[in-house]
Amino acid sequence: MNTRSTVVDRAHADKRLAALLRQAPIEFARAVYGINDHAGGRTDTMAAREVARAQRQGTPVTQERAEQRARAYLPTFGHEHCPRCWVVYGHKSPLRFREATEERPETAACAACGAEYATTLD
Repeated sequence: MNTRSTVVDRAHADKRLAALLRQAPIEFARAVYGINDHAGGRTDTMAAREVARAQRQGTPVTQERAEQRARAYLPTFGHEHCPRCWVVYGHKSPLRFREATEERPETAACAACGAEYATTLD
């Protein structure tokens, strides 16, 4: 039988997951801006570059598919994944967490796309 060696602060984990869940609709809006920018010839925006990169990797990015993924984004404790990678690419890239300090809140960073999210709401 496997047991965790560390005590899990369930309230902190729930806050972390709630903060990540709030990011999926934001990433959906970012994907829509990228799709529109790319279609309109404004390829120099960060969102348009993200859409172009996804298309080069063979992942067509459509508004409908991005919306489906944003609605389906559901991280679980211990298996938190990047909202941007999920919404745009459909990949579950794991997040790395950095503990809070006096100067900054706790953050989660994605090594695949470079996105960083604050995971505390203080």
